[in-house]
Amino acid sequence: MIRAAQLPGYSWDTTGRVEASVQALIGERLAELPARAAAVAARLREVTGDCRLVAVYLRPDSPDGVVGLCERLASSGNAQERARLQHEIGRRRFARPGTAEASLTGDLGRVLTAADDRTRAYVPDHGRRDMIGALLHHFGTGFSDFVESQHEVPGPNARLRQGIVKSWRLPDGTRVISKRANPAKPGRFAQEQFAYRAIASRLAGPVTFGRDLRLQLAPLIATIRDGATGHVYAVWQWVPGETAESMLLAPGEHTSLLRDYRDLMDALLDRGILWGDLSPRNVLVHDGRHYLVDFEKTQVPGKGPVPHGDRVAYCRGQIGVEELGVLCPEAQVRACLHGYLDPDAWDLNAPGPVQFPPRPEVTAVLAGRGVTDPDLGTYNQADRQIWQVRSPDLDPVTGLPRYPGLVNFRVEHYLSCAGRTDADDYDRKTTEILIAGRRHGCFNEAVQAVADAVDEAERQFVVAEVAELLAGNDTGPVTAPHAAIRALVDRIDALDTARQDPDHFRSACTTLGKEGR
Repeated sequence: MIRAAQLPGYSWDTTGRVEASVQALIGERLAELPARAAAVAARLREVTGDCRLVAVYLRPDSPDGVVGLCERLASSGNAQERARLQHEIGRRRFARPGTAEASLTGDLGRVLTAADDRTRAYVPDHGRRDMIGALLHHFGTGFSDFVESQHEVPGPNARLRQGIVKSWRLPDGTRVISKRANPAKPGRFAQEQFAYRAIASRLAGPVTFGRDLRLQLAPLIATIRDGATGHVYAVWQWVPGETAESMLLAPGEHTSLLRDYRDLMDALLDRGILWGDLSPRNVLVHDGRHYLVDFEKTQVPGKGPVPHGDRVAYCRGQIGVEELGVLCPEAQVRACLHGYLDPDAWDLNAPGPVQFPPRPEVTAVLAGRGVTDPDLGTYNQADRQIWQVRSPDLDPVTGLPRYPGLVNFRVEHYLSCAGRTDADDYDRKTTEILIAGRRHGCFNEAVQAVADAVDEAERQFVVAEVAELLAGNDTGPVTAPHAAIRALVDRIDALDTARQDPDHFRSACTTLGKEGR
């Protein structure tokens, strides 16, 4: 639930290949249209931030009424009018009024568990019920198609999200963010919806923390089950701000931001909230306010503050290495989580069981090594190895900050987008490749060898998405670029196989790294 990018191009791709490919695809269609169409298409890209409305405008099957609305949107200098027109374009394309029986309910459980073809909506704010009711009536059985056709909300480290999180407009132009239940993560969506209610109750009234900062949840507008498709959506009010993740990835001093992050975490823990997804990407910062989004892993275990021991275990989990640890150097993580996370106190030879919830990344690496029931010392050794290769450093060529841990995230993400059921195992293999690179003195080459292949998969995924938009597929998942995905998998397999032999591994990293250039 971060705000959609507003860039007209693909500046994140420093090779320029994505922009060139997209321009070529658009140019093929523009060659068949009057000259003025090029100016309209360019303006639509500029004001929407991606190619969805460009595709709607350029496709030969778009009705004249929709084309006219696109031209009005492109020529309008009024942001509010453009917002209303964006909704109207979607309504013209997908609305089938009165074709679905819709009901509003105060029972969230009925929305989440219903199995019939009735559309149901849980609307916590009574003042919004008429608006949601009218929206569902107007769209009828076309509601899901409308939502799935809308602007993807990318993250800074994943340019394709495969339709889970979308940004769209209500009839009055109000921006919302919707999140669809992910069938690959059964039960997580329902857990998030109930967790949100528990957190909202615990944070009722003004909440301040740290340096007189305000803590707020992104407001939930509705939880909707579309009876025609069975899709379930949470619809949140769009909130302003920049994610703490983007701020940490930007050049500059981050001490103040990390101090606020720690104060925010303590404010939640002091209120008995264990927010499992306290990731910097889920904190939006704007004008002294910190808005929280994404509550899939959150627990509200008791009425009092979370005990110190549980806070230590909490930070030893995802928060330390997997969230802050991939964005900030270890010294900054230690300072931010002082009192909760102290790697110097990890006994690398400790007998006995692991006495806190183990991180999946650590257990996966150990399982790959044949260790399924590690003692604490073995677990600590693996955890340190993983942190050391996922922590940011400086690129030896450019001198700019580099984030090796994000390579893992992107490998798992794009293989999942391609429908690979073994995506988690390739995340594990990537970790072992980075560890081998550190051990064999070729860490830079190992990082680059994997990063180059995942970069190419990402580029081809993004271009494939635009091609499918122009061809008429703007409601379904993007067909994976199988050659690029195969090349990524083959590269990881080759490096994983070679990592036990230092000379062979160093040679493979160098050779594959050159192939990616």
